[in-house]
This record gives sequence, structure tokens and C-alpha cells, in this order.
Amino acid sequence: MCETPITRQKKEFNNVDDIYSEVEEISNASDGKRTIGQEMWFLVPLFANPQYLLRDEFYNLINEYHYIQDYNIPLGRTLDETDANKLEYFTIIRNEMANALRLKQEKDIK
Repeated sequence: MCETPITRQKKEFNNVDDIYSEVEEISNASDGKRTIGQEMWFLVPLFANPQYLLRDEFYNLINEYHYIQDYNIPLGRTLDETDANKLEYFTIIRNEMANALRLKQEKDIK
């Protein structure tokens, strides 16, 4: 039993579906001041172990993103042949990493 970060009501989380339900509440309540990734980073640990939400495919996508960036490997032969889902995932990863770096820099300045 814990207090949810959005409604501030007591709620019992008995399974992963309960966690995903609260994650959906967080994403719907986002006010735009922080990215959805930042909201998850700050709020999920308040009510659940984030490891319950992470799957191997997420780690694989992040690793693939870094390989492509670090070794200058093209994602596809042409833009038309590139997997649209991967483009979307990689855009999200790039944006979240840029925002995390900006947040870290702002903290370091203070």
C-alpha cells in the first residue's frame, strides 16, 4: 500500500498491471514541464520497482542506438527502407538523453 504520485490516494499494487495502470495515469497527467521519461524517472520509484517495467527489448534498443551513434552505422540503406518504429524509438531515446543531460547540467550549475 502506498500513496500514488498523481492522486495522492492510498493504493495497493498487487501486480504489474496495477503498476502499468498508474504509469498510464502519470502519462495522462503530464503537464508538459517535464518529458514523459522524466516523469517516469522521478515518479515510478515512489510506488514501484522500475525493474518491473523494463524489458530486454528496451535495453537492446538503447544499445543499438548507441552503436549507431558511436560507430556512425546507418539505420537503413535509405530513409524509405528504414524501419519507421525504430526511427520513432531512436528519436525518443535521443530526446530523453538530451533532456537528461540538460537537467544534469542545470543541477551542476546550482
